[in-house]
Amino acid sequence: MENPEHYSAYLYFPATTPDLIPQDCWGASPNSSYDSLSDEGFQSVTSPGKPGSRGKVAPQVLRRRRLAANARERRRMQNLNQAFDRLRTFLPQLGQDRQLSKFETLQMAQTYIAALYDLLDQAPSSR
Repeated sequence: MENPEHYSAYLYFPATTPDLIPQDCWGASPNSSYDSLSDEGFQSVTSPGKPGSRGKVAPQVLRRRRLAANARERRRMQNLNQAFDRLRTFLPQLGQDRQLSKFETLQMAQTYIAALYDLLDQAPSSR
C-alpha cells in the first residue's frame, strides 16, 4: 500500500486566512461558489403578448453568468490537467525529454495496463 503522504499534493486544504487564498485575474478566489454572481435582484422583462415566455436578460446578468461559466470551465480544465499529470507519474518513462500529450498519455496507459495484465496472466501460479 502506498504512503498516504504521496497523495498530499493532490488533496486540497483550504486556507484559513483570507490573505492566503490565491485569486484569479478577476479577483475571485478559486474556491468561490460565485453566489455573488447570481441573478437575484434582477428581473427579466416578459413580453405582454406571450404569457409564460421569458424576456431579455440584463447585460450585467449575462456578463456575470459568462464569468461564472468561464471560472467553472477553467477549474474543470485545471482538475483534468492535474489528473493527467498524476497519471503520467505512474507510467514508465522512456527517456523522453518532453511531456507526453494527453492522447499519448492515454495510449501509454492503455498499453502499460495491457502489458501488466499479460505479465500477471503469464506468471506461474504458486499454489
